[in-house]
Amino acid sequence: MNSQRNTGKIAETLPEEQVICIRCGLCCDGTLFLHAHLDPGERGNLPEKIERNSYSKQGSDYFRLPCGYFDKKCTIYNQKKANVCSGYYCQLLRDLAAGRLTFNEALAIVEDAVNMRTEIIELYRIISGKRRKTCFKKLLRVLGRMQERSTEDKPAGMDYDMLLARCNIFEVLLIRHFSQSGEFEKMIMK
Repeated sequence: MNSQRNTGKIAETLPEEQVICIRCGLCCDGTLFLHAHLDPGERGNLPEKIERNSYSKQGSDYFRLPCGYFDKKCTIYNQKKANVCSGYYCQLLRDLAAGRLTFNEALAIVEDAVNMRTEIIELYRIISGKRRKTCFKKLLRVLGRMQERSTEDKPAGMDYDMLLARCNIFEVLLIRHFSQSGEFEKMIMK
């Protein structure tokens, strides 16, 4: 969760929204973000794994993602956590709350996104031969560095090009359904 703060969250979270959040976790697992913003004064009062991964940069506090409490779902969802954990309200939840999506449609979008991300990471492991656990945002960084190092004489390879294309398609899905409101429109209006 980047440094943008949610300003339009509905005060009471609906039970359907909680189910979506628990099943999704894309804002916690390194798919959408590599760090989450902490409010002033939160450091020192956070659960151990968040505290251990917290840091300061340019006068702001953050913690690194993927969150240590995320294991296919948030394991501290109903416990004390960072404010941002309850404050991030993705476009999918906004669409659900506004009636633009049904609960089942929202669940299907989450399932499709999680499956697509899993397939991309597995494809990367097959192509690269690296079995180490990674998250989507870190995978993008690796692919970006590979692309920078490739030249006409030594291209990254068709497999990597196809993987990068799949990543680009996935990013559009993420921006459309999981980024803060308006990000998709900004992207397509350019």
